[in-house]
Amino acid sequence: MVQEQIMSAERDETTSARPGFARRNALVLAVAAILATASVVTGMTWGSQQAVLDAQGQRIGGLEGQLKSAELAKSEQVEQNVLEALGVSQGRIDKDRPVIDRLVRTAFTWDSGQSYESARADLKERHNLSEDQPFLQQFMPPSRFNEDDSGKRYYYIDTQGMNSSVALDPDIEVVKVNADQYTYAVMVDVSITSDAVIQNNANPGSVSTQRRMLLFLAVDAEGTVSNLSGVPASGSTRHSG
Repeated sequence: MVQEQIMSAERDETTSARPGFARRNALVLAVAAILATASVVTGMTWGSQQAVLDAQGQRIGGLEGQLKSAELAKSEQVEQNVLEALGVSQGRIDKDRPVIDRLVRTAFTWDSGQSYESARADLKERHNLSEDQPFLQQFMPPSRFNEDDSGKRYYYIDTQGMNSSVALDPDIEVVKVNADQYTYAVMVDVSITSDAVIQNNANPGSVSTQRRMLLFLAVDAEGTVSNLSGVPASGSTRHSG
């Protein structure tokens, strides 16, 4: 019993002689607390700054979009003012566009000798073109063919498997206004392919070509087309009377 009391007293003295854990590690604990606080503050500050930056980015993007829209509207207004100054009516252009588009697609959309000849006949009838006019003789000449004893025609277009189509909507620009007659320059992208080559398992990209055609024509207030002329891919000028 006495021995236990002595040992207990020694433990108490030893414990009281050593400083407490908090006191011995006060500096370490203080540094840790400061770092923890700084980390929390930094995280909150970074999050706040990032939110501000994101908001600014969205605002800048919105302003850029508004600026582009304003510039487009301004350029369109300037163009409209120029057209009006030249006596050009946008409503008239919109009215003539379907007439021009139909002419272009008729002339450059065919997939056989027969459909080519039908396109020529359609142009002649609708736009009162005579066969001896340069446009039909040079720019869109009659298709070559051989004829057998029975009168059946074998067109050169068919032997080559040639096809033509309008790749995109034509670009139409007014070049002159004379009373009720508008003269247009029409740029047409035409896609030419060949079935004969495709049948030989050639790469489709190597058997098709894009050709740009430039047409000039006049349209009056009644939608009548005249003065039709063109410049084919070869660059030589073709005309109509």
